[in-house]
Amino acid sequence: MRALLWAVTAAAAAVMVWLYAPAAHTTPVTAGPSGTAARCRSAVLDLNAAGTGALEELPGIGPALAERIVDYRAENGPFDGPEAVMAVPGIGPATWADIEPFVYFGE
Repeated sequence: MRALLWAVTAAAAAVMVWLYAPAAHTTPVTAGPSGTAARCRSAVLDLNAAGTGALEELPGIGPALAERIVDYRAENGPFDGPEAVMAVPGIGPATWADIEPFVYFGE
């Protein structure tokens, strides 16, 4: 009986840690003053200012796609909504859904 009680207590403690500990995947990124990616719990990434390094921190965005985002932005101006982002070759509805919680459209 004591072993069962210990197991239940340990499981409850693990659930409590999981519920209250910040998870790495819920921590969005933002570009730091030097253009490097920095973790920040209260901010999200500005798609109109982020460099390739910061963009690569987003889920599903690798070096080539980050470069396409920056190039598209340079050629077409700032993004003004999801449709503009999805016009970048390689970003479709699924990729947009993955990155949407972590980005916004700044000036």
